[in-house]
Amino acid sequence: MVLMASLLIHLVGILVFGTIKFVSEVLREETVFEAAPIEPPPQKEREYTVNLPQRNKSTPPPRPPAIVVNNPSELDIPALDIDLNVDTSAVYGRGGGGFGGGGLAGLREMSMDINFFGSTFSGDANRMFFVIDMSGSMIMGSRGPEGYKNVVDELVETLRKTNNKGAFNIIAFSGKVETFKSSFTSVSAQSIEEARQWLMERDPAATVKSTNPSARSFPPRHRGTSSGKALQVAFRKRPGVIFFLSDGSPTDMQPAQIYTMVEELQELQGGQKVPINTISYKTSSGFMKTLAEQNEGKYTQVQ
Repeated sequence: MVLMASLLIHLVGILVFGTIKFVSEVLREETVFEAAPIEPPPQKEREYTVNLPQRNKSTPPPRPPAIVVNNPSELDIPALDIDLNVDTSAVYGRGGGGFGGGGLAGLREMSMDINFFGSTFSGDANRMFFVIDMSGSMIMGSRGPEGYKNVVDELVETLRKTNNKGAFNIIAFSGKVETFKSSFTSVSAQSIEEARQWLMERDPAATVKSTNPSARSFPPRHRGTSSGKALQVAFRKRPGVIFFLSDGSPTDMQPAQIYTMVEELQELQGGQKVPINTISYKTSSGFMKTLAEQNEGKYTQVQ
């Protein structure tokens, strides 16, 4: 009985487990294996090392901003008035120093023979300075109402004969001193005409109606002869040659004082004297004769 029972139990167990195994094998779904996604390995960003000293050596510094000048002719920079026609000029160095910003050594000059009132003068045509008396006495006596105008006409003709070479400036003086330009301007048809108009605006004859005027009939602008002050202003512009025209002696300083002042101004010009050519207009003047002799210039008396 025990054996039969044990056998029966085993048979039942086999049937149960066999059935379960059979059913599980039939109903089991096929397992699908999916490959895991492949991710690229992370990449490090490239590091750049900048050698600043080396880059600074290879990179030029920024250029400074350009300087714009609305009106170059009004600039007080005489050193820039350099004639480019060196093939027709005598070129040599000029010392620095004197008035102004310095650093003027080695400026080129253009030596030229300049004819003014029938006399020939030699000088630096790049910096010609005409110092013209505009006092009322310029139209008095033998000079007459056209006296000052005749001087202007002669100066204009002198500039025209330079054939547009060189540069010039003008001072008109009486009791006060007036300057045509703040610096030297190139000789041209336009600048000559501007100079003529500027000078004629200072004609003492335009301020009086009398045909035989006296000193008192002129306004203050045309009274006195400030020769010393005019020469002082001219030297401040660093001229290459000065043409000084007047009809009388100075009234602002004694002649001896002017000689001493000019001597001191010459010493500030770098060791080379500026020639001062004097023109005594329809009079004789010991003052202007001595002034020329002491400053390597030429004295001319206009009859």
